[in-house]
Amino acid sequence: MHPRLTSLSAAMMLASLATSAFAAEQTQTLVVTANRLPAAAADQPVNISVISREDIERSAASNLIALLEGVVGVTVRNSDGTDNGSIDLRGFGITAASNTLILLDGIKLNDNDLSSPKLSGMALDRLERIEIVRGGAVAWGGGSTGGVINLITRQGPGGSVSLRAGSHQSRELFAGAGFGTQLTLRLDGYHQESDGFRRNSAHKTNAGSATLGWQEGDTRLSLGLARDEHENRFAGPRAVNPATGSNEFVTDPWGSSNLADHGDIDNTRYTFHGEGKLGQARWVVDLSRREKDQDSYFEDAYDGISQARNEIRENRFSPRAAYDFGALDLAAGVDISRSVANGSSSYTSPFYNSSGTSTSVQQTRAFWLDGGYAVAVGTRITLGARTERAEQTLHSSGLLTSDRKSSPLALQLGLRHVLSPELSLYARLGKSYRLPNADELAFSSDLRTQTSRDLEAGLDARLPLGKLRVSLFNLRLNDEIAFQPHVNGFGANINLQPTLRRGLEADWSYQAGSLSLGANLAWQDAEFRSGIYAGHNVAGKQVPLVPKLQGNLQVGWAFSEATRLSASLHGVGDSRLDNDQDNTGAKLAGYGTVNLKLSHQLGDLQLALSGQNLADKRYATYGIKSTTASNYNLYPMPGRRWFASAAYHF
Repeated sequence: MHPRLTSLSAAMMLASLATSAFAAEQTQTLVVTANRLPAAAADQPVNISVISREDIERSAASNLIALLEGVVGVTVRNSDGTDNGSIDLRGFGITAASNTLILLDGIKLNDNDLSSPKLSGMALDRLERIEIVRGGAVAWGGGSTGGVINLITRQGPGGSVSLRAGSHQSRELFAGAGFGTQLTLRLDGYHQESDGFRRNSAHKTNAGSATLGWQEGDTRLSLGLARDEHENRFAGPRAVNPATGSNEFVTDPWGSSNLADHGDIDNTRYTFHGEGKLGQARWVVDLSRREKDQDSYFEDAYDGISQARNEIRENRFSPRAAYDFGALDLAAGVDISRSVANGSSSYTSPFYNSSGTSTSVQQTRAFWLDGGYAVAVGTRITLGARTERAEQTLHSSGLLTSDRKSSPLALQLGLRHVLSPELSLYARLGKSYRLPNADELAFSSDLRTQTSRDLEAGLDARLPLGKLRVSLFNLRLNDEIAFQPHVNGFGANINLQPTLRRGLEADWSYQAGSLSLGANLAWQDAEFRSGIYAGHNVAGKQVPLVPKLQGNLQVGWAFSEATRLSASLHGVGDSRLDNDQDNTGAKLAGYGTVNLKLSHQLGDLQLALSGQNLADKRYATYGIKSTTASNYNLYPMPGRRWFASAAYHF
């Protein structure tokens, strides 16, 4: 029987039974993602995971995506076989990129479209830590219903140079260094390329950044410039047809559907950051501009050629401040943004030709307020609200096709209570939202804003053997924006009838001398509460691409001061294929992968040998079903891979 998560009673009962068994101390980890200003993680009534620099170095992961998929409740989907992927918190499936915010030093990487941020340009050596906050946040606003992931880069003096090479002619080079104490300069560069594990799957990434800073006491100012360039060949899907018995996923998994398909993406970011203190007040200002240029080329079986170019220019201004009144603290901020997306596309074939252009403009102005009050020793209540004014226009081939204005509202009420030095509980009620993006408005100009009523409760404790975090969540969505394949003949992005996300997440870790252990498990249920679309009744059906179960096991053993062995097991249950809202087709099979890393320290030099997917499991994290037949497409993931690396730190 699945647990019902419609109230806080389950979490409170679990906490009361556990109180006498747990003994520990409260963590004093500072985080900046919860309300965009430094605060103690133990005071926040939210589910926060922090991946420290030490965690990154000890992990068996070889890239950022592999590191994130080891975190409880994080689902990763990939359709191109690179080190990129769509990151999903709380089970949103194909729309994960529109419901989970990805930040780089507090600056949004999500674009006003359906694409996922490119993360292959982020070398692990560049990261200081990662903060993951689950659930909607009034400080971040639209698109955070699933949660927020903040990638925080290394600052300060010192640096490193690393080399890595491995299977499929993969090679990587990273170099980064910081100089100065008051007047500072940070430079980072990264190059990665591979021939790919399939035909026509070669890819290359170049990334670089420079940050000039000045610090005097509590005041810090910085100017940043970053650019990453991605060149990708696209191998395409492997076709499976149960009616004929044809299965390219089995007979030719490393083949390609087309040897000409390719694309590239260039991202440029300009940033200004300032922060400081005035008495008991802390202020922060972020000003940023992002530029994205994307080109793609595809050929089809009818000698047709599809080409597209998209250019996105986005400016953001985000001042905010906090004041500590003692038992009461307040944080408030303003977010002003303007995003312009220009697109052009063409299709040419012997039988049919077409072309078109589009221009999408989105302007938002938001104000948010988040306050916390210590009502008693160990008990803290938080209350937050955000109001936003959004204006969105879309011109297709010169004609105005969409002109919408909306004023969404986000709310949050939270409680953190320390029952004893051993155990603390939290609960949160909230309302979150997301706006339709330019891709969704292109063919559905009357979309409404998606809203969600969020409920979460959990506990943080320390067992005699390790630390434990357990959380329960329930998200009841209205007007969820998603693609429905059974409407308008060819399908369309629409506002769905009510949907539901609920689940349980448990995360345990243990450290005993040279041995470290970790385990996590997530159960999540994503379903359509109601809805009949073109005669297809989806009430009670599962949302595609959301596995009900997934988990991780991690083991680390330092069998000398210089040598460490790290291993991880990542398991994901089966789910419904994309487009299978009816739940009638074949399932996307579950899988398990094993990763291993052996590292050795020689002074300032670290050597490592790592293996990924050691069991050579054949699996896919994304597949899509035909809407008219039983056939479907799968996108294979890599088999067994080996890597050797050397890193010098100074």
